[in-house]
Amino acid sequence: MVIDAYVTSLGAALRGPRAAKRELLTEVRDSLHDAAAHHESAGLPAPAAARLAVDEFGTVRELAADYQRELALLQARRTALLVAGAVAAQQVISEVAWRSAATGWSWQPSWGYMVLARTVDYAGYSVVLLGLLAAVACGAGSRFVSVGGGFARATGMAAIGVCAFFVLGGAALSALSPTWHAMTSASLSASLSPTALAAAVITTTTPVWMVYSGLRCLRAAAPARSALGRHPVQEA
Repeated sequence: MVIDAYVTSLGAALRGPRAAKRELLTEVRDSLHDAAAHHESAGLPAPAAARLAVDEFGTVRELAADYQRELALLQARRTALLVAGAVAAQQVISEVAWRSAATGWSWQPSWGYMVLARTVDYAGYSVVLLGLLAAVACGAGSRFVSVGGGFARATGMAAIGVCAFFVLGGAALSALSPTWHAMTSASLSASLSPTALAAAVITTTTPVWMVYSGLRCLRAAAPARSALGRHPVQEA
């Protein structure tokens, strides 16, 4: 059918979160079927009614850009929330681990270590705040702020950059701390506790999620596939 061909072409032209894309295409299909039914009730044959509904709706080339922007902003919002949540969780885990490990320490951090630690801390606070603001801008804020594919692309790049910064910063802080050089059997046993293992899982998996989500954001921010922008009526 013409409507099915149209929806298939539109779906092939779009990139973005699968569930949201599927819901969007379902809405398009339902709207087209409703329009076709209206034309058919006015006396048009079913094939002609379907073609007219598609003609009135617009070509894939005309509509794909707006739909792609919607999907890109949705992916950017998810990425921003993921980054904000992941960095906040990492901050809490790092603080708890530091306070637990520092019990009974006489070690005095060097000036360079303190500068690095504070840089990582304040960067974390900033990322959480900016991530939440970006999520708002991609959601309800998009009514008041002009955001689009460029903003989604920047969000994806920021997610990957933030991940790299905190992985390298965390590794440097760990390498410079006493626990890196003075791991005892007792501390090793403590590191195998359920709480420590759960924290380790979070700290090792969240960077992977951030990079993956950032890459999906970059993909969704790319323009809709113009090569698939032909009018499906020509293919029916």
